[in-house]
Amino acid sequence: MREWIKPVGIVAALIFLNTSLSFHNVWPTPWITVRPEISVEAAVILLCICVYSAAFASSVGPKTRYLVATLLLLLVIGRYVDVTAPSLFGRPVYLYWDVQHVPRVVAMILDSTGRSFVFGVLLLIVATIIGLLFGLSQILRLLWEASQNPKLRFLLSSLSLSILGLYVVGMASRDINTERWFSIPVSYMYTRQLSFTYDAFSKQIPVDLPVPSVVIESDLAQLKSRDTYLFFLESYGATVLGKEGFIKSLNPAVEVLLESADTYGWHIATALYESPTFGGASWLAHATLMTGIWIDRQEKYQALMTTERPNLATYFRDAGYRTVALMPGLKMLWPEGAFYGYDKIWNADQLKYTGPEFGWWRIPDQYSLAHFYDVEGTDSSRNPLFVFFATISSHMPFAPIPPYQENWDRILSYNPYDEKLLPLGTGPSVNPKTARLAYEKAIDYELRLLAGFLRKTAFQKPVIIVLGDHQPPALVSGRGASWLVPVHVFARDEATIEPFFQAGFARGFEPTGLTLGRLNGLHELILKGFDSSWRAQADEK
Repeated sequence: MREWIKPVGIVAALIFLNTSLSFHNVWPTPWITVRPEISVEAAVILLCICVYSAAFASSVGPKTRYLVATLLLLLVIGRYVDVTAPSLFGRPVYLYWDVQHVPRVVAMILDSTGRSFVFGVLLLIVATIIGLLFGLSQILRLLWEASQNPKLRFLLSSLSLSILGLYVVGMASRDINTERWFSIPVSYMYTRQLSFTYDAFSKQIPVDLPVPSVVIESDLAQLKSRDTYLFFLESYGATVLGKEGFIKSLNPAVEVLLESADTYGWHIATALYESPTFGGASWLAHATLMTGIWIDRQEKYQALMTTERPNLATYFRDAGYRTVALMPGLKMLWPEGAFYGYDKIWNADQLKYTGPEFGWWRIPDQYSLAHFYDVEGTDSSRNPLFVFFATISSHMPFAPIPPYQENWDRILSYNPYDEKLLPLGTGPSVNPKTARLAYEKAIDYELRLLAGFLRKTAFQKPVIIVLGDHQPPALVSGRGASWLVPVHVFARDEATIEPFFQAGFARGFEPTGLTLGRLNGLHELILKGFDSSWRAQADEK
């Protein structure tokens, strides 16, 4: 054991230990930055080293050192996840639920990029973890050796006790704010995650679901058996229409949409609603609107799937409609489909797409809609349709974007695009620096698709409800973005959507800026607004 340790080495070790547990995120990227904050866990670790050295008067062996380094590495990883997830996705991570989706994400990456890419990424992650583990082990070794010196041990223990004292005083006092010098402890994140996981496994989480008997009566007679389309535009949030959104850059696509609406006599009602999710977990928004229950947590969603709660598909089926789910992003079994009770679910396999593939999701939304419409929408002998369409082309990572094909018949052929119109690469592209631009192009594509569908179906006079499932992730929507999503209702018969105007919807494509409430409220408005009793109730008011 060395009796003398260079002061520079000790200071560097202390800075490294503190930084490893107090770094922050460079918004909106996966990178990290350093701030002048103190880690309370670093002070606790330093104090434990000093106490151990004083009690046993000996250093520790490599096995013990690497064991402690492994525990410290878990704290570092926890810190990274805790500060990075809100930056990239706009919400904290929930390990119990989010980890369950890792196999699906890995499978999609393997399917889209190949094993060599995934192997390279995994190799980089493993090398980084090994490097961190070795570095942390050496830092601990240096501090343990330093603590063998009684004078240095006194200084180090005094430093750690002083830091802990400042933290405790700051947390306990209203007048002293020394706790602001500290980063949020990583152990708090792990405690929160473990508590949530325990509650989930022990079924202690309250789900607060209304009983199945609390339902709305609606015969949907005001629709007069018109086809009704419910389009959930992936990642279509209020960011698009906000003052600091992309509305200027999207003006050409919006103008095309408005021109189609004006030419073919469509009326538009628009409003903003609060989504139960942000940056992902689209199924929570789907379930909220379909059932009228605020589903803002995965455990509520899971509980809902075990009930017989009526949903929009139920009402439309009871009114004589053929209910269909168009889900091009669905590549595997979907047990939840039994809950909704659709007459048919068009998944990726059933769409039989043979054209060029685009990124993780493979199938362009235009093809999905065109194929479905060609098979079912043009059939004049069928029952009226209720179509739930979960779009996928504007899903994260937003690239590559398929070109919009003006000729809808050609999109169904084996040669849907001119070669010169295709993007340079059709594999998934995740680039935080270009995510905003890619998102803009994705929404441009979806708006042009909607414009084309208005032209194509105008003679049938359907009702088309278009809304976002959630805002895009925070790296696109911006820091502190709201959870609001636009809702547009299109109809050629203005009287059909009069209930929406009465409820506060603005005329045209832009909302007033005021939210009309939570998304589950739109469920009730759809049912009551299209019920035969609405006109009588409106006249009474």
